[in-house]
Amino acid sequence: MAPRPGPGMAGPWPERDVPYYAGPPQPEPPLVPRTNRLAIVAIVTGLCGLVLPAVGFAIAALVQAGRRGERGKGLAVGALVVSAVWGVVAVVALAVAVGSLVTADRDESGRVTGKDKVLPAALRVGDCFNDLDVDSLRSPVTALPCTDPHQGEVAAQAELPAGRFPGNRQTHELSTDACFLKTIRFLKSRHAEHLEPYLIMPTKTNWDAGDRKVLCLLIYTGPDTITVPIAQTLDPQLKYWNELAYGDCFGKSDAEVPTQRVLSCTREHWSQVYAVFTMKPGPYPGPKAMERNADATCEKRLGKAFGKRPYPEYYSFYYAEKFEWEGGIRTVVCFGTSEDRPLKKSMLPR
Repeated sequence: MAPRPGPGMAGPWPERDVPYYAGPPQPEPPLVPRTNRLAIVAIVTGLCGLVLPAVGFAIAALVQAGRRGERGKGLAVGALVVSAVWGVVAVVALAVAVGSLVTADRDESGRVTGKDKVLPAALRVGDCFNDLDVDSLRSPVTALPCTDPHQGEVAAQAELPAGRFPGNRQTHELSTDACFLKTIRFLKSRHAEHLEPYLIMPTKTNWDAGDRKVLCLLIYTGPDTITVPIAQTLDPQLKYWNELAYGDCFGKSDAEVPTQRVLSCTREHWSQVYAVFTMKPGPYPGPKAMERNADATCEKRLGKAFGKRPYPEYYSFYYAEKFEWEGGIRTVVCFGTSEDRPLKKSMLPR
């Protein structure tokens, strides 16, 4: 028996007649190409919904992988596909969001029934709203029923005349004049001193597309809360000065107040309209010329109105200011006034 190998011994040598065969030389294992790092980043950012970075990384990965012979082209293509899917989802979501901002829930009569976020341009006449940003009239507002506490209301809508877009400044002037005429009756509201006018005028893009619509808004700034349409707050006995008619009786006139409360001429009153006439159209003649023309005409009308009856102690008149004239008001109202005591009967002959 051969002795066992001990420390430092390699063991017995093989017999010489037994050949030692190690087999053919083995080939080295092939090198596996590494995966492009940008491709990995692209698929991760794509799955996270970061569309623009994912697309950029994917394109860079395809270029690098092709040049370096790296793996990862499939990941890069997958990142592009995922990004495209995210893009479609974003477009659909945007379309739904925009669609919701141009419509509000309404009943068969067209009244708003819920609380909906809409663009101001999507409002209609009579719609009430909250959350108006007066510094950005293109920001969404909350449309809601007028029986709910609200900030403002679309009081009127006007259509500007056709033609080439006159520029933002001229469009604003035209819109202001149009809205003034359309909302003049709301000066008879009991909230008139707290109503501020705003308007949404057409842009050049709207104008070129044939949309010359102007929305006239009234914003309440007073201490109370409005829970009814503004039209329901009008005082039927109040008249804007140009609405006064022959024979109307009212109190003392105040040049700062454009409305008058019409009274029965058998009740105490101070003034009575004895003539109303309309001046010829044309450019505004200026306040001094307006005053001279109104004074001369009202003086002439005294004889026609009173005949041989005693004239009133004092006569005065209302006439249009420049912004009213440009809004289409050419009226002059002549009225007599008692200076010392209120009257209890008509000044005019029967």
